[in-house]
Amino acid sequence: MTLYELNHQVARALTRSFPSPIWVQAEISELRQAANGHCYMELIEKAENTGQLVAKARAMIWANKWYALSNLFEQTTGQRLSNGLKVLVEVQVQMHEAFGYSLVIHNIDPSFTLGEMERRKREIIQRLTEEGMIDMNRSLPFPTLPQRIAVISAEGAAGYGDFCHQLTNNEWGMHFYIKLFPAAMQGDQTEASVIHALDRIAQYQELFDVVVIIRGGGSVSDLSAFDSYALGANIANFPLPVITGIGHERDHSVCDVVAHTSVKTPTAAAALLIDTLCEQMSKLLDLEQRLINANESRMEREKMRLERLTNGVRNTHIILQQQIGRLDIMLERISMNARQRVASEQQRLSYMERTVQMAQPDNILKRGFSIARYNGHAIKNAKDVPIGAEIEIETSKGKIAAKKI
Repeated sequence: MTLYELNHQVARALTRSFPSPIWVQAEISELRQAANGHCYMELIEKAENTGQLVAKARAMIWANKWYALSNLFEQTTGQRLSNGLKVLVEVQVQMHEAFGYSLVIHNIDPSFTLGEMERRKREIIQRLTEEGMIDMNRSLPFPTLPQRIAVISAEGAAGYGDFCHQLTNNEWGMHFYIKLFPAAMQGDQTEASVIHALDRIAQYQELFDVVVIIRGGGSVSDLSAFDSYALGANIANFPLPVITGIGHERDHSVCDVVAHTSVKTPTAAAALLIDTLCEQMSKLLDLEQRLINANESRMEREKMRLERLTNGVRNTHIILQQQIGRLDIMLERISMNARQRVASEQQRLSYMERTVQMAQPDNILKRGFSIARYNGHAIKNAKDVPIGAEIEIETSKGKIAAKKI
């Protein structure tokens, strides 16, 4: 038997075993669209426990079906057919004598892939929850004045331009410092590129208040990159609050779930930052007005108090003038009384002086009196002088010697 004959019999056996198309679950490991419009794939299956390859087959979608099937899949799932996706495809098993065994894809069930994508996302979120990371970034305090913004976006992307324009042209005239850390935002390099940008920002984290990851406009076919455990873990553990504005309305990605704050679009992220500053500005304006009102009220109270003090001082001045008048009168009276008292005392002293002068022994003697002395002492009682004692009698004109009899 020739090789052709062997392959021919195998082909006939396969045709008899699989006369009509069947639905097969598989994972796309390679996908390539040829210039002629046909799409060539490699489908594989891995063991659930070990991840080891257990099956592999070539597959193709002819050009007349590729456009319709790929568009249906993208419109339903929000992403293109690409490597790594699990798919449910309707295939016709065929064996060509020259090209060997292959599968011709006639149909694709997008709902199966959606379910697989959702299951995978739920598993990642559950893992992040069990590892205690799901709320780590959200628990960080959001800055009061988020003005220093580190942005992760594709350089030149429309969403990044809209974000910057809205921040720099806000109606309040508030200033923001924006630094772009470029990263691929779609395709196979998205995960590694965004993580690299986060690592670069972490080296200068003290220069920034928040991180904004934005992706706006264009196709949403590569949003599955944001349903990544590695990227979600990096955002969850990042030391600054992370805002995601990945630009899709359909669903929350893993990155949205672990981020501090998630918004739908880049412009919504800009609006969030502006609103935060506006809220603080409103508080400052309110405080300013309250301070002005309090100051005006205090000034009014102090003015009234000053008026009361002024009136009090004025009344005190009047009372003081009255008291001064009374003091002047009292002083005059005291002065007059003092003069009178001095004159009276002078007269009394003069009288006393004359009395003293008159009481002097000489003056008494001049009035005819005399002083009898015994042993040099004035005799006050005759009994004190013995009989026959010699005594001395002093008069104003001289002394007389005598003897007591």
